[in-house]
Amino acid sequence: MAALKYAGLEDTDSEEELPPGWEERTTKDGWVYYANHLEEKTQWEHPKSGKRKRVAGDLPYGWEQETDENGQVYFVDHINKRTTYLDPRLAFTVEDNPVKPTTRQKYDGNSTAMEILQGRDLSGKVVVITGANSGIGFETAKSLALHGACVILACRSLARGNDAVQRILGEWHKAKVEAMTLDLASLQSVQHFAEAFKSKNLPLHVLICNAAVFGVPWSLTEDGLESTFQVNHLGHFYLVQLLEDVLRQSSPARVVVVSSESHRLVNL
Repeated sequence: MAALKYAGLEDTDSEEELPPGWEERTTKDGWVYYANHLEEKTQWEHPKSGKRKRVAGDLPYGWEQETDENGQVYFVDHINKRTTYLDPRLAFTVEDNPVKPTTRQKYDGNSTAMEILQGRDLSGKVVVITGANSGIGFETAKSLALHGACVILACRSLARGNDAVQRILGEWHKAKVEAMTLDLASLQSVQHFAEAFKSKNLPLHVLICNAAVFGVPWSLTEDGLESTFQVNHLGHFYLVQLLEDVLRQSSPARVVVVSSESHRLVNL
């Protein structure tokens, strides 16, 4: 510790604690630097540990990064309606060359969509989610959109789809979200949706087949097929076939089929 005092740095309880007169800041691309207000200079290395660091992951939910007229980065907390020049991710910095973790993060039934995507940047990704105006579909659409993805909510009711879009935009006004009509109980509607999507000339990185019906009275669709079987399975199968070429052209891409526990309730 004598070396610290000789260099003009007072001893503190932790090597990560900054000496008096120093401030921790971040650049626009997430690198941490240190400002010495006493000598009016900056440096990349921590004044005590000598380590170089960067912030890890995306901004917390509800936060946005902006730049002031002087080019300095500041942060907007839309939830609490405040601004600060202190990066909220500074508590979760990592060293310049971190050791790769040997185990994967595990999630369970209590994990939320926001928790699973925490720290992910999905900018440039295009996602289509069926039945995205409520339930799991809506939470998935919201989380993907708030993490930068362009999300298309494919809904039977365009009015309810647009309502879901507005709810997402209410949380982040820059979210890229759009509602389109898709009725899986009509194969013609599925075809029209695929044609309308292709006319946008967008890639498709993720297709999430989420929409479903449950416990409805037995009936036939306009295509002469049992309604639950068509909505939950055949309609999605046809949709994947129609969009397969776009998915292949957007590689790497994937199709996610949301499953159910209902098969455990029958005795076949």
